[in-house]
Amino acid sequence: MSVKVLVLCADGVATSTIALVALREAFEELDIQADFSQGRVADAAMTIEAGDFDFIISTAGMELDIESDIPILSGVPFLTGIGREQAFEQIAEIINKKK
Repeated sequence: MSVKVLVLCADGVATSTIALVALREAFEELDIQADFSQGRVADAAMTIEAGDFDFIISTAGMELDIESDIPILSGVPFLTGIGREQAFEQIAEIINKKK
């Protein structure tokens, strides 16, 4: 099974890259197959329309101007380490619902 993850930040490069790398490394350790996409919050609606994502990680806040029922999680724990375990618990719930 593979999950599709969209990682967003304000400019689509800096903090989303840090979060994406942390997620990728953790998923590899847990043997979870994942397809990651990266983008800007400003382009979120268009990016979500074009993809079929299981969840979104946003380092630029949780209030995205989108119409979607895709779970949106804070990317801050992947930048600071604070709350990272809880974030992975949320991700595990999402993945388990997909099974």
